[in-house]
Amino acid sequence: MQWLLKNLKRPNSGRAYLPFVDGIRFVAILPVVILHANERFLRYVYGEHNLEGATEQVSYLISRGAIGVMIFFALSGFVLALPFAKGSSNGPFSYKKYFTRRLERLEPPYIFWMSLFALVLFLKSNIPFEQLAGHYFSSIFYVHNIVYADFPIINPVAWSLEVEIQYYLLAPFLAIGYFSMKAVVKRRLMLIGFTALFIVAQHLLGWQFQPFRASLLGQLQHFLIGLFAADLFVHSKNWLAAKHRAYDLLGVISFAIMMFTWTDDMEKALLFSVALCGFFLSTLKGRSIPQILSFKWIPVIGGMCYTIYLTHLPLLELFYSFIAKIGYSTTYFLGLTISLSIALAMVLLSSIIFYRVIERPFMKKDGMSQVIDKVKSLFGKKMAKTE
Repeated sequence: MQWLLKNLKRPNSGRAYLPFVDGIRFVAILPVVILHANERFLRYVYGEHNLEGATEQVSYLISRGAIGVMIFFALSGFVLALPFAKGSSNGPFSYKKYFTRRLERLEPPYIFWMSLFALVLFLKSNIPFEQLAGHYFSSIFYVHNIVYADFPIINPVAWSLEVEIQYYLLAPFLAIGYFSMKAVVKRRLMLIGFTALFIVAQHLLGWQFQPFRASLLGQLQHFLIGLFAADLFVHSKNWLAAKHRAYDLLGVISFAIMMFTWTDDMEKALLFSVALCGFFLSTLKGRSIPQILSFKWIPVIGGMCYTIYLTHLPLLELFYSFIAKIGYSTTYFLGLTISLSIALAMVLLSSIIFYRVIERPFMKKDGMSQVIDKVKSLFGKKMAKTE
């Protein structure tokens, strides 16, 4: 077990490791996986039309798992802002190095899985090659929502990665501009005010609906909350050092509020953002929540969230369509519990392998060059044997 933990832990990339950050990733990815499992269970096995009473309420609560994506957005805002909040000691900021690092870290696993799933979709569907190629390259270049005004057909969850990329492009400029304001209270009040005004404008202009919803115009406020949390983490250390259980309670209440305010209504969107901020406060100033988020396997699994996110939906699709073929008759609660136990174990075990082989090598600081050197060395040995 210790060997497994050591070999799955996020590799050292030259920055201080914050286990609670990967713990937040765990909190974000788990409800998303359960949400998609429930959707496929209803689609292939139980039938949504059979829901009534308590089963309908439980299914609705599970559907709120989509808030995990908004937590991911806020966490990206937090992580990307940290270097700028701390100030760089390595000279002037290089946008080229910043973006190159993210391409080397994120692109190889993304291209691999999108290519594999595109091939599977081509083999099992009647979609013409030219049409599928258009969807494929639009997804590869993170413009599928812009081109088609709809979720990617190859892997629908990739819509959020397109939003992430849009924010990656702007994040350094937003962070540099924000932290250039030395008056801490003033800049925080300005950020809070701008976030509130943005949400109002967003709803007045209809950006909370598709196709804008699956873009930065529909999600910017969540990243800005992460930027605000980064400011607190770096510049309010003394205040954050005084941990308090009241913030643990705030985190639980905030999470519950997010579940019931994730809608298209402007008032609820404002309340959702307040609750999202409250959740992040609990991870910084709570007494128990940061400890739980940093406990053994939680940050390790959270560290694999990119692989889990990219692979879980096709795996769930395969699993529940297989159940539908062999037949399955049971109650909603029993059927979902049994199938979900198997599905979660399947997703976790496969993700451990996929993460270790496909993603983790590129998480190292010089991961891309190391992988290229290994490939060259491997081909060199094969050529030598052939000769």
